[in-house]
Parts: sequence; structure tokens; C-alpha cells
Amino acid sequence: MISVRAAKPSDAAALVAHLKELAAEPGINIPLAPDEVTLTVADEREILEDLEDNDRAAMFVAVGDGAIVGELTVKGISPRRAVKHVATLGMSVKQTWRGRGVGLALMNAAIEWARAAGFTRLELNVYARNAPAIRLYQRCGFAIEGTRKRFIREGDTYLDDLVMARLE
Repeated sequence: MISVRAAKPSDAAALVAHLKELAAEPGINIPLAPDEVTLTVADEREILEDLEDNDRAAMFVAVGDGAIVGELTVKGISPRRAVKHVATLGMSVKQTWRGRGVGLALMNAAIEWARAAGFTRLELNVYARNAPAIRLYQRCGFAIEGTRKRFIREGDTYLDDLVMARLE
């Protein structure tokens, strides 16, 4: 069983470890190589402390078996009036916990928070090859709005990235 809650500064070490584990996963669908993970626990703690007083951004964690098994960040893209209603999402789930409802629980928490915060457009990017994530996002009301061709480079291969959005 999993639970979802707001991330707190004391989660910093677990979140950095989570990121390092994801970056090392073969074929992972995030544009981050293991040697590019330079975030320290102190950096992450500071980010989480800043989120505690931020009404335009939040991070949620999914906890299963007493450990963080997924995370989702949602944040407004700009305080400018013209786009103040738009927030972007980024999510990751440990490989062994995928397909077990973690992503859906995180998405539901983020959508609820974003709605309460006044956001009426949520956006995300997803690797075009990541069919399970695309299905989850569509289940949560997101629609594909476009394709960024050859956006991601993985070794000598270029991959497409999809832009998806949900409108309230």
C-alpha cells in the first residue's frame, strides 16, 4: 500500500538517492545521465524548505513499505498575468513500483493541489516511447498537443518527446 504526502526537508537524502537510482537505470525515460546528478542533500533540503512557503509550487512523495517510491513536482511557469494559470509537472517512480498505482496517486494529489492553487492548465513532457506513462497521463485527462522531434539524444540516437496538457 502507498500513501502520498507533501515532501518535507527531512526527505532530502531519500530524494537525492531516488534521483541517483533513476539516472542509473538502463533505458530510463528521463534526460539525465548518472554523472549529471550533482544535486547534494543540502541543495535538496534547501529546495524543499523553499517549497514550504511557496503557493505556486509543490512536491509530493509516494511512500511504500516505509520508503519513498515516487515523487512529483508541480510548479507555476511564471508569475506573469498572461501565463500565471499554467503549471508544469515532472514525475518519477521507482522501477519496482511502476504499474502499481503510484503514478496515479501522485497525479491525483498534484491535480487536486493545482486546482486549489488556481491553475487551469497543467503541462508535462514525456518521451514518445514511454507508452505506460502516456496512458496514465491520458487517464488523468491530459491530451497530446505536440511532438518535439529528435528532442532527446541518447548516445547516437535521437528520440521524440511529447507535449501534453490538461485543461480545467
